[in-house]
Amino acid sequence: MRYGNNKLGKYRLMLTNPALSGSLPPTALATKANIGAMLAQNRDVYLKPNTGTGGFGIFKLSRHRNGYRLRNGTQSRYFASFDGAYAAFEKTKGRRAYLVQQGIPLLHYEGRPFDLRIMIQLNPGRKWEVTGIVGRLGQRHKVVTNYHNGGKPMPIQQLLTPYLRERERTLYVEKLKELGIRISSHMSRVFPRFPAFGVDIGIDKQLKPWIIEVNSRPDKYIFNALADKSMFRRIIQYARLQRKR
Repeated sequence: MRYGNNKLGKYRLMLTNPALSGSLPPTALATKANIGAMLAQNRDVYLKPNTGTGGFGIFKLSRHRNGYRLRNGTQSRYFASFDGAYAAFEKTKGRRAYLVQQGIPLLHYEGRPFDLRIMIQLNPGRKWEVTGIVGRLGQRHKVVTNYHNGGKPMPIQQLLTPYLRERERTLYVEKLKELGIRISSHMSRVFPRFPAFGVDIGIDKQLKPWIIEVNSRPDKYIFNALADKSMFRRIIQYARLQRKR
């Protein structure tokens, strides 16, 4: 089977790995039938372009009281029926191919949702190495947490402090690193030309990590927004080494 270098292709590739498949929120092409079926099982679903980065063009569709709420950016629209909500989404998205993904009830920090970006790169020994993990704290009332869409980069240890003690946090972060390396190793079998992957992880209220998506051209500069520049310096160092090869 061929896997395209897009969100759905990478999702399908990860599904073939039993060690990863249990951490993948259900994802499918955003047909009316698929959206309706997933929304019947979940309060929230996300509608995202199959290609593109930065969190642009993402919608959140929710069952809301006696109807539905469709959110994009900071705007919300309410509809009495699913047909009405879907028609509005279809009109707004245009001809772009979209996916529907099960919503994850993300952990919050000071009342705002957050997720994580894990940067994994080939090190000088040609082994996969986690060179950075950063939290992305979403703006209030905004659908996405992405840095270029207003998300605030924050140290992961700080974001996890309300949920785990210091020793537990350290062990938890190590497990996230193992997950990132496992993902990159699996992805590189089909996409061997990429020297880095950016893995977006959402953590639910049971502290289960979910693989939201994998980026094959991850943004490095979110790490430069942290006060501690050590991760950013290593990321840039490894990126330069790869360009010289």
